[in-house]
Amino acid sequence: MATSTKAHCEHCGTPFQPKAQERFCCHGCEYVFQMLHDVGFTRFYDLKGSQATPPVGSRAFRTVDVTWLQEAMAKAEESATNGIAEATFGVRGISCVGCVWLIEAVYDAQPGARSINIDARKGAIRPRWHVGEFDAAHFARELQKLGYEVVPEPAKDTKSSASSSIAQRVGICGFLLMNTMLFTLPSYLGMASDYFLAPLFSMLGALFATLSLVIGGSYFFKRASQALRHKVLSIDFPIALGLGAAYLGSITGWLTGAAHMIYFDFVATFVFLMLCGRWLQEYALEKNRQHLNRRQTESQYVTIYGGPEDGARKPIEQVKRGDAYVIAPGEINPVSARLKTNASLSLEWINGEPDPVAWLDGQIAPAGAINVGLSAVAMTAEEAWQDSLLARLLEPPKEDFQAKRLQKVLSVYIVLVLAIAAVGGLAWLALGGGVINALQVFISVLIVSCPCALGVALPMTDELCQTKLRRDGLFIRNNDIWERLRQVRTVVFDKTGTITLETPRLINAGVLDRLSSTASLALYRLVDNNLHPVARSIRESLLLRYPSLQLHPIETPNQEMVGHGVYFISNDGNTWSLGKAGWSPQPDSQALPCKVDGATELRCNGTLLTTFHFEEDIRDDAREAIDWLKEERFNIAILSGDASANVTRIATQLGIEPPQAHGQCSPDDKADWIGEFAPDSALMIGDGANDRLAFDRAICRGTPIVDRSLLEASADFFFFGRSMDCLPSLLRLAKQRRKAVNAIFALAIAYNLIAVSLCLAGAMHPLLAAILMPLSSIATLLVPWRWLRC
Repeated sequence: MATSTKAHCEHCGTPFQPKAQERFCCHGCEYVFQMLHDVGFTRFYDLKGSQATPPVGSRAFRTVDVTWLQEAMAKAEESATNGIAEATFGVRGISCVGCVWLIEAVYDAQPGARSINIDARKGAIRPRWHVGEFDAAHFARELQKLGYEVVPEPAKDTKSSASSSIAQRVGICGFLLMNTMLFTLPSYLGMASDYFLAPLFSMLGALFATLSLVIGGSYFFKRASQALRHKVLSIDFPIALGLGAAYLGSITGWLTGAAHMIYFDFVATFVFLMLCGRWLQEYALEKNRQHLNRRQTESQYVTIYGGPEDGARKPIEQVKRGDAYVIAPGEINPVSARLKTNASLSLEWINGEPDPVAWLDGQIAPAGAINVGLSAVAMTAEEAWQDSLLARLLEPPKEDFQAKRLQKVLSVYIVLVLAIAAVGGLAWLALGGGVINALQVFISVLIVSCPCALGVALPMTDELCQTKLRRDGLFIRNNDIWERLRQVRTVVFDKTGTITLETPRLINAGVLDRLSSTASLALYRLVDNNLHPVARSIRESLLLRYPSLQLHPIETPNQEMVGHGVYFISNDGNTWSLGKAGWSPQPDSQALPCKVDGATELRCNGTLLTTFHFEEDIRDDAREAIDWLKEERFNIAILSGDASANVTRIATQLGIEPPQAHGQCSPDDKADWIGEFAPDSALMIGDGANDRLAFDRAICRGTPIVDRSLLEASADFFFFGRSMDCLPSLLRLAKQRRKAVNAIFALAIAYNLIAVSLCLAGAMHPLLAAILMPLSSIATLLVPWRWLRC
């Protein structure tokens, strides 16, 4: 496989394959890097350190909608006290302590700013300002330039996170463990049972162990019970079984005076260690999810057009056949609807075609079409929301995967442990060992065979794996992905936005340097607020060179000729246009058809000033990733809604055989292909709504983070940046993890053989169990460090 030179973006730290002397993974990162150095905010990089954060992408170039913000500010100032107002807003893009410092620094530089509280975990800010002096709209625009998006206040989360809930239990159980050991240790050090404090110490040890079981152990009892109700075995069941046996045996020993049956210190230690392992597991997943700068579905409402409710906002779930409504630029059409005017619509979200299409008055636009024109589009619904394709694609994902291999291992393990414990106890009873000794053997087998080491080592293994993957810009959402990856034999890719990047690459960006200042300003006016992919690409490249263009007010609105281009007439009477080759809004212009397909031209009064050329930008390392997958004998396929010719061209560049590259696929076509050719063995990589049904059929799912996506919630992993090298990294690491887990199980089996043998021989003692358990955990923890060095 060909090797590539790796670099890390100087702003976000995301790995990428540089073209020429590139230092940044995207235009957004380069733009923000320049701004931070221009204004002296470079301390951001000291606080951020080497941690990789999500790339800025196109966020820094978006236009800020401040209408809602100005309304919220006015409302907050109405209820201000002593001339100080405050409000709570959401902020997307916070990912590290450097982000917190940067937002504070930008806020402190605003006139009228007083103080600001930032909750990085929830992505919320609470500014306080002097009434009439603070310009929130300007503050939001300044943050947008740095890649942070101010949004309405996030919904209050009344439910604490899983890791926070477990952390509280860990703290309490740690305290209870110390107290249990405090009152148990004297008996191990020789305190006589007839010492006057011995009964009190014994009672306090039992009390603290009981509290530990109730507060911490209940977590595992509840989860084991829930799994059993669903006829599923989980690792929580043997943990609960061991805890229950240790506690009941300890109570029996305490009441009967059989000291060799009292395992209260074991109960407290076991609960504490298991909670630590579970907290590590949950915290790692939540840390990954916090990196997911998820955008909510942008078409949650439509604006009613005509009738008594004209101008009202209506939830898309309430749209019914015959409703007249409008969708603003950038909004998504929720249902199949008949157009009342010409429109420029993008179907990329549905069929993967990257280029917008001109739709004429009277045509029926499909659900999921995005308005990329300059003005709102009026339409009449031809179906109700519940009947639309978009509603179907937005249905919650199916989560019916079960780790059958783990189920089988746990079943055999539990049956084997119970059988050995029962046989051992009965053997002692038959040989005249007495009921107490037989019961002690039975209970001790259940105790020492508890998967303590596994409960700590497996979460540690997962955290080490996720740490390595985060460096490559890939984040795990579900721990059962490792079991899913074992079954993957076919890797299926979407094309647009997955193999290729969302925005086409401007090949000849150097022509921007040769434009006059007047032409550059005119070009900026033509591409500003323009959602066409070509316009977005030009805008990003233009602002990188001339960021001060944003300071010029846009006095003359653009006009659009759907399917051709945009234009405006300046104050001095000149007509500036940007559109397809050979097109000009002036009928008497000297424009001639251009021979280069896909070219975009800038003209003034019909005179050609420059031509822009674009190409689909394939992700870095895509060819290397495909070659590696072939070497590992994975089947490769492309399923795209784009035109077959485009799909074949990209597949050829990547070395994928044409029969495995399928174009013009509907969402059902993609799902059906996986169901027929890769049932229970497909890894699907996609980014659009048209991949949603295929996700349900795939055994494992991943998605790149893009501006518009529905798939983060149903993906097993997501990745940032423009590189695809993280996919081979994931699959290679899955193999390493498998070896580490096998070694952990081998060590656990060896420990159990020794410990159970001691139990059956009647040589197990609570003190010995209390020593063996942490020692086995420490030994087991060394295994992932050996196999997964970070």
